[in-house]
Amino acid sequence: MFYLKLENEIFDNKYKIVDVLGKGGMSIVYLAKDIKLEKFWAIKQVKKSLNSSIDLLAETNILKNLDHPALPRIVDIIEKNESVYLVMDFIDGISLDKLIIESGMVDEKTVIDWAKQICDVLNYLHCQKPNPIIYRDMKPGNLMLTSRGQIKLIDFGIARKYKKNVSKDTTYIGTRGYAAPEQYGDYQSDARTDIYSLGVTLYHLITGKSPNDPPFEIKPIRKLNPSLSEGMEFIIEKCTKQDPNLRYQSIKEMLNDLENIHKLNSKYKVEVRKRYIKIFVSIIMFIFSVFLITSGIFGIKAESIKEYNNMIENGDKQGSLKNTNKAIDSFKAAINKNEEDSKAYIKAINTYLENGQYDQCVDFVETYVTSKNSSLIKDDNLKFVVGMAYFDYENYSKAYKYFDEIKGKKVDNIDALKYYKVVAKALSTLNISKDNEVVESVNNLEKYIDGSSDIHFKIGAYITLAQIYRDNPQVFDGNTDKEISILEKANTLSVDKNNIILYQQLGEAYYSKACELKLEQEKYKLYLNKALENYKIAINAGSQISDSYCKLGMIYKYLDNAGESKNSFQKEIQMFPDDYKGYMELALLEYDGQQKLSSNQRNYSDFIKYYKLTISKKYNENDNEFMNLSQKYNDLKNQGIIR
Repeated sequence: MFYLKLENEIFDNKYKIVDVLGKGGMSIVYLAKDIKLEKFWAIKQVKKSLNSSIDLLAETNILKNLDHPALPRIVDIIEKNESVYLVMDFIDGISLDKLIIESGMVDEKTVIDWAKQICDVLNYLHCQKPNPIIYRDMKPGNLMLTSRGQIKLIDFGIARKYKKNVSKDTTYIGTRGYAAPEQYGDYQSDARTDIYSLGVTLYHLITGKSPNDPPFEIKPIRKLNPSLSEGMEFIIEKCTKQDPNLRYQSIKEMLNDLENIHKLNSKYKVEVRKRYIKIFVSIIMFIFSVFLITSGIFGIKAESIKEYNNMIENGDKQGSLKNTNKAIDSFKAAINKNEEDSKAYIKAINTYLENGQYDQCVDFVETYVTSKNSSLIKDDNLKFVVGMAYFDYENYSKAYKYFDEIKGKKVDNIDALKYYKVVAKALSTLNISKDNEVVESVNNLEKYIDGSSDIHFKIGAYITLAQIYRDNPQVFDGNTDKEISILEKANTLSVDKNNIILYQQLGEAYYSKACELKLEQEKYKLYLNKALENYKIAINAGSQISDSYCKLGMIYKYLDNAGESKNSFQKEIQMFPDDYKGYMELALLEYDGQQKLSSNQRNYSDFIKYYKLTISKKYNENDNEFMNLSQKYNDLKNQGIIR
């Protein structure tokens, strides 16, 4: 097995081992960097020879057929010597058990948000056909929080498929304190087993008390912290009942209570009773006043429609001026005016997508569309744009769900739907044995886009297509070249230089291509300059993405233009003062500058200043550049050059 002393080892002629991410009784996980693609992966090593009743490749067999934003993908399987190596998505974040150690406990609002995300992925697992997947090891240590606030579920080593007509599990396994009683008894684990462990996990997060700490029991949370809500106490107590029949019987049932947690409070129940009394009185008053109201209702309705249309018109105007936030605000105001009409929802979603704001788009969809007004989703055009929101967000299973629900023919993009639906289905079941299906469906989509006469549609569709090539290097040979080719097609169609997402993505693609050609200096510099050109266009068009400024600074650095590099990083910290990366890169730049001087001329004061500013921000300790900075700082300190 690799150990930390073998750092920088080249594995399988493709991956550079950077660090050890974690060790367990059955496996070890490494942080590895794809030498060619400059992309980080997690490589999990499982020893074949371990004599265990547990299927050590269960994780592979389960994950390879799943697609959910909260689950890591397996992109490669390598058998070598006495081990099997699983190459998986590297999750850039912090595990919740470490977060609890740092913060002590987590506020209730945040815990509820995380609980909803966890419920979403557990519901996805429990709804698998023909056999639901039971996770069986829910605990803070198996939950990762990304820098974008998303929860990821890791370590499927003991997950299993639920089997009908089986009375109990063949293996008693789980993490003591978090495992449900039936995992050690004479019953088969099912969805309610995961619900128990989730309840214990929420208890640990919201109280800071581990179930394995004295007095080794789950107490009512409001006895530990009276400021917590009755609703949260009710949910955790119901999850952690010893008898599975007394718990929530499904994740959907639990999620419904989380989304309506205020209704579980006694104060709310009193208010409901009062409301019923008021409603009865109001009905009497309503019958009496109907005649009076009817006479003026038509005039009021006409005025309301006029205001609604004016709001949408203003949103369109702000969008054309690239005032994205003002455009969205206008569309939201229109929604508040008329929640039943789908036009404003469609306009808002398209505005988000055209500006590459995929996270915000999905937040909008789940806040304004799917959770609030189920009657809206009957509109097929709205279903299509909701599907595209999830498609661009790379949640292909949800995208396919909405595409598949469109049965009518009154969809503005009915022809495009046919192709996107096939691609979403192929990508949602992506695994090593089905690569050909993905390639064929994506090739057909590209031909369809090429043949369209709608330039506006083609530009947006090419950008989405390029993202598919970019994010699936294990499927498409020469994926970076394909991505660049597609984006340049869009570039030839663009009549102005205001499409921020297009030039941002072109910059990223050319930067990735340069990284692939580091050993060919002439081509390396050629692609760096192409990346530089496109990042500058994106910034001049008003890019509000910190990565644009950071990449610009790094490219200038690689082109040996330290002055412009420093200017770019200083601009980045001016615009994004809470982002650690600008300070980190300035520290590295200062270090390199001092190293070029003779030892008696070196002054590391600016290096120290920017290092301290870096660690004062919310930084990612797994960032390769940050690890490089920490190493340089510690080397200088160990040499006694700095204190």
